[in-house]
Amino acid sequence: MKVQENFNLKKHNTLAIDCYCDQFILVENLHDVEKVMPYVGKQGFFILGSGSNLVLTKNIEKPVVHLVDRFHARVVDGLTIVWAGSLWSDFVTWSVKKGLGGIENLAAIPGTVGGAPEQNIGAYGTEVKDTIVWVEIFNYRTGMFQRLSNDECRFMYRTSIFRESENPWIITRLAFELTPHAEINLDYDGLKQELEKNNIIEPSYLDIATAVTSIRQRKLPDYHEIPNVGSFYKNPIIDEKHHKKLARKYDDLISFPLENNHFRISAAWLLEKCGFKGHRMHECGFSEKHALVLVNYGNAKGKEIISLSKEAIRSVNQKFKIKLKIEPQIV
Repeated sequence: MKVQENFNLKKHNTLAIDCYCDQFILVENLHDVEKVMPYVGKQGFFILGSGSNLVLTKNIEKPVVHLVDRFHARVVDGLTIVWAGSLWSDFVTWSVKKGLGGIENLAAIPGTVGGAPEQNIGAYGTEVKDTIVWVEIFNYRTGMFQRLSNDECRFMYRTSIFRESENPWIITRLAFELTPHAEINLDYDGLKQELEKNNIIEPSYLDIATAVTSIRQRKLPDYHEIPNVGSFYKNPIIDEKHHKKLARKYDDLISFPLENNHFRISAAWLLEKCGFKGHRMHECGFSEKHALVLVNYGNAKGKEIISLSKEAIRSVNQKFKIKLKIEPQIV
């Protein structure tokens, strides 16, 4: 375990926001996890993964715990056990190359394996909750390890028990059910078209992961080139009456039917209709590639990014009577 004082977090958040924390605690293994207990105070800790779903608006005045981003995964009794600090994209690549299916549609998503269950990451018709068996946590107040089952994680659309409150937990390992017989999911039209374009009729898990990666690279800005946290808003849900009203007015409405006569509306479509794609305010703005992505063009402050995001929320609500909800964590 390594501890650094007055640590700059700019390289540890993908928006590249210049903020500091009082202490930065680097955890390298399970033994290190238990060593954090002496640092626990009334203020607790802030758990930081890769910072790919985080907007820092101020310095963090308490210890920050970060699991080292080494990759470690192994198959035990049919389950794939993964170190939470592993990069998610590395894990997907590892699994598809081994011929294990279940998460191939989630390729190229930034972040760590430990961060994946927090927001129940999803893309191209798949959510991570579909393959998680258990999540191992360390309670730094009691000094005990325990495992939460899939049901105990209370997964819902882009959320879980890990986002409900400031739990005194560090996610350490996860178990996934990945198999060579997992059903392939080609529900997303863009994915099918990408495979057809490359003359792939019977895709492998690797083929799907490669296709998803290509689509994401075309559609979304790379945070290494221009800092961002990916999708900034959740796709909102509206009832059938509201949907019919919008569909009559907009023949290009992008929506997805759900149960109970509800529909999920594309937040990117709403933002484009309000003119936010490529819209810039000072050092931050909405990506020219994708309206759902807010980017840092230089030295934007977290508060500036939040201010711009609220402007977009007001505009969408005024035009469509739909209130967008911010997806990343705001600190």
